[in-house]
Amino acid sequence: MHNLIEQLLASEGMARKTSTDLALYEYSTPGKTNYWLVIHDEPIITPKIQAGWLSKCKNATADPALEKNINLLIVWNTDSSSVLANKRVHHIEEDSYFFKKHVLPYTTEELESLRQQIATQGFTTVFRESITAPSTFTEYKSHYLEGGWQSLLYRLAIKLPFIAVNSSDNSDLASLERNIQEKIQRTANSGVLVATDSAIDSLANQIASPNVMPEDLLTFMDEKLSEAGYEIDR
Repeated sequence: MHNLIEQLLASEGMARKTSTDLALYEYSTPGKTNYWLVIHDEPIITPKIQAGWLSKCKNATADPALEKNINLLIVWNTDSSSVLANKRVHHIEEDSYFFKKHVLPYTTEELESLRQQIATQGFTTVFRESITAPSTFTEYKSHYLEGGWQSLLYRLAIKLPFIAVNSSDNSDLASLERNIQEKIQRTANSGVLVATDSAIDSLANQIASPNVMPEDLLTFMDEKLSEAGYEIDR
């Protein structure tokens, strides 16, 4: 995973700074200001640990903008797919002190499967084309609870938002939408999924208002689902 993360950062034009023992990356071309600190370990971090990392990063560059433009990527190798949606991951990512945090859990099996795809299709094809292919999404949905290379691929794109994928044309998007709808209709609870999707779409105007609180959005969701004949226990 070390090499894959470095390759992804390099594809974005970022290089590792040699003035620190930390894996700190910055853009190698002028005009872009963004830093990534990569830690390969279990996400057990304290304010003291974070303060130490940030201090080392600041000592590695004279750029005063670093402190407000640095991301922390914690790459966590775990042999249990159950942690992929672990609450601890979300709690860490919501903590904005010191760094903007991203936790990337993955299993060894997922990584090996993704490596095989890269070896077969090529790095560029996997991260620019396969990532938007409807077939990739179909495979992901068929076993998303168990993880898989498709799941890891999507997770990488989410945790590393600079990953640029080929834009799909309208026909590609329509095909993907049809595929999603067909999958929904074949599920045991297709009605509640459709109702939830509709309720989320209805939230767009509500979210645009700066006066709406999170609890108001939840209430609105409840009302929309109730209208469709479904109740939510909270």
